[in-house]
Amino acid sequence: MAIDYINTLGAGAGFNTKEIVSALVEAETSVPKTRIESKIEENDTQISALATAAASMVALQDAAKKLNDATDFNTYSTSNSQTTAFSVTAGGTASAGSHNVTVSAVAREQRTNITPHGASEFTSGSQLLNSGSAFDIDVTIGDTSTVTTTVNVTTATPQGIVDAINAANIDVSAQLIDKGTSGSNYIIQLVGKSGTDQQFSITPSVNSLLSADTPAGEAAANAAVSVNGVTYSRSSNSIDDIVPGVTLALNGVTSGAASVSITQDTSAIKSNIENLVAQFNSTKSILSELRNRELDGPLSGDSVFRSHIRDMQNFFTSFSSTPGSSLRALSDMGISISKTGALEISDTKLDSTIASNLTDITKIFSANTTDQSDIGAADRGIAGDLSYFVSELNKSTGYFKTAPASLNDKNTKLSEELTEIEAKVESLTERYTRQFAQMNSIIDEMNNTKDNLISSFENLPFTKKS
Repeated sequence: MAIDYINTLGAGAGFNTKEIVSALVEAETSVPKTRIESKIEENDTQISALATAAASMVALQDAAKKLNDATDFNTYSTSNSQTTAFSVTAGGTASAGSHNVTVSAVAREQRTNITPHGASEFTSGSQLLNSGSAFDIDVTIGDTSTVTTTVNVTTATPQGIVDAINAANIDVSAQLIDKGTSGSNYIIQLVGKSGTDQQFSITPSVNSLLSADTPAGEAAANAAVSVNGVTYSRSSNSIDDIVPGVTLALNGVTSGAASVSITQDTSAIKSNIENLVAQFNSTKSILSELRNRELDGPLSGDSVFRSHIRDMQNFFTSFSSTPGSSLRALSDMGISISKTGALEISDTKLDSTIASNLTDITKIFSANTTDQSDIGAADRGIAGDLSYFVSELNKSTGYFKTAPASLNDKNTKLSEELTEIEAKVESLTERYTRQFAQMNSIIDEMNNTKDNLISSFENLPFTKKS
């Protein structure tokens, strides 16, 4: 609708040129600006949805990794008749069995006290030694084969000795100990590693400077352990090379022989399978919501995303890539798909299958492999294949990296378009403001002319007066 500016002004009414300029600029730029901002918001929503999907898939992968290795199915419980003397831990490479264990000695580290020659203590940590001159200490470690390290003590005090030995980074540590309460009774205590092959001695380069004493019972010693009638000597109290897959942690000597029993514990296997099923149901629910058209899911239009969901589901509904001799799929062990698409477990059938055919279950999930990696093409079983699948999605060229990157690139270009529109807003505002200023100037001149004409007519001699 055209506006009759002259008549409007003539009627004494004004108009706000700022509002008119703003309206004109808005009319010209609001549609493309709104479209771009809406698209950026849509892309941001999809990026957030992809992050949610990726996190859910990684959670599923974590659950699968508890079943993708043959050792995950070798879970054992232990019993030990003398737990105060030692503890027993059975790993994935252990075997069920019974053992007699006798501990007659535990491994011990050497402790040696250093004092000033001719005195029982240092008077302080800063007591001056060797008249303040630097000196060396040779630390020799070993039994039949020895290694000597020369430690240079540049600060000739007890604390300087401690600092120098600790800085040498050898298998002997030093500590300054205050024996009394007056702050004038100090000794240096050196502590080595356990085992006779870690015994040590020290030799100062200055004669009659320091004395070294290893108290009774503080010499380095090896552990002495008898397992099933064979006696072993070890330098450490953590022993994992006698019974395969079993670690003995020694705390003290036994009273006679202790009875150790190792039995397979399938409860952890069932728990890991249940956890994988539960995580599948959770992940499926999250991904289905993200792609649901009726709920306006942010990834509903992404065909690649839908394809990956189908691939993920196939691991649970199809045959394993490494079927067993009689079991080929999850359904064979009591795990089925419900009408809603969720997995359901028959406890009775799963318990029965674990008890009767753990070998096939192990193969179905892990392909009977150990230390699986997510690199290279191979049949890895249900859990291994699933882990590999998620790793592929999350690598630098995978969907969960390239899809968000593409959306971010689009947003960068859209932001550049917004910047151009903002520049256009400024340009249009300036142009329209200038044009209205010129129009106002013309109208002002016309109003002045009108007023002058009216005044002239009113002042003519023949103008009729009331």
